[in-house]
Amino acid sequence: MYFRLVLLSILFGIFATPTAFAEYEVKGQLNISSEWQHQIFLSTINKLDDYYNANPEDIIQVGSIQSDGTFILTGDNLPLEPRFYRLYLVKEENSEFDACLYLRTDDHNFIHLILDNNTSVEILSDENHFAPFGNYTLNSDNANKMLRDLSVMIFPSFYFYQIKFPSELQFSEQKHNRDLFNFADSCQHILVALAAIMNTDMDQYFDIESKKYLDFGKRLSAELNNHSYTDDYFRKMNYYNGDINNTSLPPWVYYAIISLILGLALAIFKIFILLKKLSLLTNENKMPLAIHLPSFTKQEEKILALILAEKSNKEIATELFIELSTVKTHINKLYAKLGVKNRSEAKSMAKTLKNTRV
Repeated sequence: MYFRLVLLSILFGIFATPTAFAEYEVKGQLNISSEWQHQIFLSTINKLDDYYNANPEDIIQVGSIQSDGTFILTGDNLPLEPRFYRLYLVKEENSEFDACLYLRTDDHNFIHLILDNNTSVEILSDENHFAPFGNYTLNSDNANKMLRDLSVMIFPSFYFYQIKFPSELQFSEQKHNRDLFNFADSCQHILVALAAIMNTDMDQYFDIESKKYLDFGKRLSAELNNHSYTDDYFRKMNYYNGDINNTSLPPWVYYAIISLILGLALAIFKIFILLKKLSLLTNENKMPLAIHLPSFTKQEEKILALILAEKSNKEIATELFIELSTVKTHINKLYAKLGVKNRSEAKSMAKTLKNTRV
């Protein structure tokens, strides 16, 4: 009996060891020049909207890049579910707190990966290219190879702002959107298909292609149930559908809430009238109340002005001659400074600050 127990323990140890000590490995050789820091950042993508946002709070590991461009990152602390991750470099003049993602030919400094603790990835950049990830090849599983193929398809969308003629731009964007939907339909890996869908222009095409987005949601629920990205995707669908909340509260609760809001509004209005009569709101003989005004960079002020002018992200990129991803990074910083969550709130706050400064 004792001999059997020992034998079973040995066999269990042999077969259990690879799983127990599973580690991801991301390594490679990049084109590294003096304008780039000799560090490489691996960050998680917790929300689908952060696919192109270099948020320092999402960094999970920082590795060193040797003088010949080689690097290696290993670990075993990833979530059990496969997820999107971003591998990127930072320019010398920047830090991880103001990192920008570039997709221009000479500055391509990031790639996306699908990782779990069992994934092994090797990235080799073409030494004939100047960019860190210039024309890179990737040795990994099929999911990451398909994600690499998708990145080649996504790349042209970052150059749409160079198209001068409106009709040409419109037709090119429509074709690009169709190509991404077709890619998702034919893709066997659900996370890669999700990446394709998330790179479509939902702001512009959701109303037109709502059935395709909703059909993909059904596929996502079937193939990727109980995944954080699935929940996030449906939150986005609810946003674009205009569904605020599907609660089932009794009608009297809504009436009570509306009555309370109206009562508060009336009370505030009466207080306002009283204060105005007492000249406590506007008194030229007294010092104005101190108001904290956020400070913006010149680029942020330009982007804020264009947002107020109802310009889209692509139009802002065109006017300022910067990447679409850079526009999104600046807008996220603007949101943080203004203390708002979306474009509508940013416009309202910007108008208030403009009147305050006047």
